[in-house]
Order: sequence, then structure tokens, then C-alpha cells
Amino acid sequence: MKKTKFAGTLCVILLAFGPAIRVSQAQDLAPEVLHYADLVFYNGQVLTMDRDQPPFTVAQALAVRDGRILVVGNDERILRTAGPNTQRMNLEGRALMPGVIDTHAHLYEYAIYKHPREYQTILIRGLRQRGVRYVTVRWRVRETALADLQRAAEAASPGQWIYTMFTTDVNADMRRPETLLDFTRHDLDSVVPDNPIMVITGLVARTAIVNTKLLEIITGIYGEDIGGYERDDQGVLTGRLTGTIGGVVNAELFPLVPPELSAPMYKREMEEWVAIGVTTVSTRLAGNYITTYAYMDRHGQLPMRLAYSHEVGRLNPFMERYLRRFGGLQGHGTDRMWMIGISISGPDGDPPGAPHGRGGNNCTTLLKLKKIELDAYGLEGGCRWDEPGDPSAAAPAIASRFGYRISGVHNIGDKAVLLSLDAYEKANQEESIIGKRFAIDHGLMISQDNIKQAARLGVMWSLQPFMIYDLAPMMAEVWGEEVAQRWTMPTKSLIDGGVKPAYGADRWSDPRRQPMWNLEVLVTRLAANGKVYGPREKVDRATVLLMMTRWGSEYVLREQELGSLEPGKLADMIVLDKSPLDSSVPDEDLSEIKVVMTMIGGEVAYGSLD
Repeated sequence: MKKTKFAGTLCVILLAFGPAIRVSQAQDLAPEVLHYADLVFYNGQVLTMDRDQPPFTVAQALAVRDGRILVVGNDERILRTAGPNTQRMNLEGRALMPGVIDTHAHLYEYAIYKHPREYQTILIRGLRQRGVRYVTVRWRVRETALADLQRAAEAASPGQWIYTMFTTDVNADMRRPETLLDFTRHDLDSVVPDNPIMVITGLVARTAIVNTKLLEIITGIYGEDIGGYERDDQGVLTGRLTGTIGGVVNAELFPLVPPELSAPMYKREMEEWVAIGVTTVSTRLAGNYITTYAYMDRHGQLPMRLAYSHEVGRLNPFMERYLRRFGGLQGHGTDRMWMIGISISGPDGDPPGAPHGRGGNNCTTLLKLKKIELDAYGLEGGCRWDEPGDPSAAAPAIASRFGYRISGVHNIGDKAVLLSLDAYEKANQEESIIGKRFAIDHGLMISQDNIKQAARLGVMWSLQPFMIYDLAPMMAEVWGEEVAQRWTMPTKSLIDGGVKPAYGADRWSDPRRQPMWNLEVLVTRLAANGKVYGPREKVDRATVLLMMTRWGSEYVLREQELGSLEPGKLADMIVLDKSPLDSSVPDEDLSEIKVVMTMIGGEVAYGSLD
């Protein structure tokens, strides 16, 4: 190791100060010692993110060798590192910055939402390979739905399992058909009496309806004491599953889709994100998706880096015994894919007005002033962790015992944040979590008390700026103007209070998933209705860029490798047609800045060096 470090140091000296050393002496060295840069960028604005707070260094040029940053500096110094085979890119005044680290995106879900028919075909093939019959159902009319289910049962072999989802017949808004709202096992029994059948009724597979045949299998394995079983007025099980039991059944009873079937669709989605300058994404994944992405990693099919929070903690009443078998895997993986923590079920759901029509289940200390359209809940909202049998509040302490942090967890309301922080507090009382970077994602409603408690526990935050743009007006309508102005994603208050927020888009379409659009939102605080919400919470451009890069690298536990352009770090970089720090670019035009090239590990992943 000492010889390697010496050789590397000598190489830098030779390259940077070559004129002071005789060429004949350099030629006597082994080729492994004398190695020019593979690529140099020059005549640009290199935004290094080399400090944890603004201002950071802005250089002219940068050299790359073996997939890593070799040296950063002025043009004269960097061009000395170039040899006869070195590629050169004249930035012509354009900006070079670290690749964006998006700490909250669900890429596999976006691929499914955008291509539901393709996914349906994949799912049918995968389930068929595993012996399960998949049925396409026309859900909009009750009679046609029952007829489709009956035909599937008649075509199925004795005892064959049947599986379907409401998304087989929906528009792009993904609203659940009204015909499903009052379906029970008895409806399914009338047309599918002898084959176990499961109908997924939500965008996430923890809400479902099963017939009596499958319900008997489920209760035989798990009993009836787990939370999430729906009962009628007489206490009899209806066959509708949600919460804990819904998540357990979908995760453990139905077979997984072979990874080679879904990998091409997932790869295309990732390539879209690379094209907008994102080089690393953090997401939460269940076992099936981990298997697929790991397959892609092994076969060189991951276009970008993927940090994931394992969903082993989501609605899992058996989490402790799972982790005893699991071992300590946090941080383990490859340079393309690694585990960063455990995800658990969030304390609340989506906000009022969510396009799927089931928003409004927000856990807050405030009553709604009114109930708007597309709010499926009352004025009080709701807290999922209060539901009987929900294991989520105990999960952080369990995870911490086995060396894991909690990350990738949905929190919308201020009471949801409070419940999460209280659970982290209990974990901290057993063993300190300070420095372990427990995290909270989102932050639509954040109180000053939330900020103080998070800072004391060393909790990180992943913020999604679209919530300011799209949801602040809703906040004003539902909870009042003062709440909207003070509580909607108070980014500057978080930073000033000692909390380090990272950035995540959590959107699947343009422009809302684009980093430069999100930069503009955090700088201007301008919402879709043309109004500024929380002007005191505006953040300067340099700080937002740190959120997107250096601070994001801490969220994904790779700050030694990613997040800044410093010697030795991986060469994950993007070229922009203009510098986001250029004062001649108005705040309201930051979203117009374009990605010219994306590089990952020293290799061009989008665009070109021309």
C-alpha cells in the first residue's frame, strides 16, 4: 500500500511539475508509474463543492484518471497532466459540477406507472413461469369485472392461484375504480370459489382483497392477531387486507417476477435520469426489486449508482428475527449498488388533493379548516402508526440494535415527524444514534419543535421541492395561510437549526424531476399559483447545490467517494450549458439551464465530449 501511494504521488509531481524534471529521467520509470490523465476539462467553471458550507472553490480545469478525479486547478496546471492519448474537453466557459445525488426517487415505480401495459405483460409472463394465473379485469363496471374473474377461474387449473391488480384498467391518474370500494371476499367467492385469488387494490401492494380460499391460507400461516384485517359489524373478516397483513402477504406469499424480464424497462427509466444529470439515486426497495437491480449490476446494466433502503422493516411484525438472520449489511454492496439503511412504513399518507384520490391521511397536530376534493379522509386526517397492530413505532430501536439506521421513510405531517423522532429517541435511549444519520424524507409540514429535536438526534432530511410548488397553495386552503407560510418545507430554518437536508425529486415527469427546476423552486419559493410561500425560507444557490451533491453523499453513506470534485473521488460529473452561480442568470430562469453531458466513473453516460 505504501508503494502504491508513493507511486501515485510521484506521478502527480511528474505530471504537474514535469518541466523541472529531466524527460530522460521520466522515461526511465516503469509505465505503471508514469501515467497521464485519461481526460482533462479546461476553460470552464468547475464547481467543486469542496467545502461543507458556501463558498466552495470554483476552479478552471480538472483532470480524470482511472475513473477518479486526479487533480483540480487552473488551466495551465491541468493541461500539463495531459499526454498524447489524453482526451480534452474545452468547456468554453460552461460549468462542470458533481453529478446530482437524488435521495428520494422510486424509479421502478415510475417505470411501471409510465408503461403499465408493458409491465402487465412482464408480470403475466413472470407469474406464469411460477405457476400463477394473472387476469386482466375491466374494473369500471361491476358486472364485467365479475365476469372477467369468473372466466379466469374457469380457465385455471384446480387449486391454481390467481392474481390481479386494479391498474390493469385505469387511466394515467391511477385512481382506484369505485367498483372496488365495496368488494369483499363474498363477491370474489361468487365467481372464484375454489382457487385462491388476490386483488391488489392500491398503488402499493399492501392493500388487497382476497377470497375465502386464500383467506384461510393466510390466517392458517399468520393467524388473525396481526393488524390490517378488515372486519364487518359482526367482527367477521371481510377479506380486505391493508397495513401489516397486506404487506406481509404480498411480500411473502406470491412469487417474484424473474429479474431478466423487468430489467430492460428499469434500465430505460434510469437512463432518462442520467440524461438530466442525476448520477446516484437513493430509493427504498423490497426483495423483488433488489433482486432485479442486483441482476442488472452483475450484468453491467445499471446506468447509474443506486443506494437503497431495504424494506425489510416495512410493516414487518417479525423484523427482529429477520435481522438476526440478516446480519449487518448496511453500507455493503458494489460501487454501483449498496444498502444504506432500513425503510419502515411512514406514519401517514399522501396529502389532500393527491391525484389518485386517496390523499388526506396526514398525521398532524392541526385540524383541517376544510375538506377539499380528492381528500378521502375527514378533518382530522389520520396517523397510520395508531392503527392496531402496526409495528412501525418499535422498528427504529430494533434496527439500531443490529447496527442499522432508518432511512427512506415517508413523513408528511408535523405529528408524523414527531412520531418518527420519538421512535428515534427511544432507539437513542438504548444506544446512541448520534452520527448514524437516521433520516426523515419529505417535510411538507415541519414545526420548529420538529427541527430542534431532529438536530439534537443528528437526523438528516431529504426534501422534495415540488411540495412547495404544487402543495403550498393546498396547505393554505386546507390549514390556513399562516401555516402554509411558516410550515411548508422550512429549508433555511432546518439549516440554521443544525439539520443538514439533502435533495430528492420524488417525481416521475419533467420538469419536476429535473434538478435545475428544483434548484429554482428552493431559491424562489414560487408556487404554481404564482405566489411565494415562506420568503424567509429561501436558500441561496450554492447551498442548494450542496444539498444536491455533497450533503446528498452523506445521506447515501458515500461522502468519501461522491459529492464533490476533489482528488481521489469518483469522477461522477455533469456539464451544464450555464453556471447555476452565474448572477446574469435570473433566479426565475435557473430551470432553463441544460445538461450537456453526464459522466459516471470517468465514462460518458449521456452526451459527448465534443
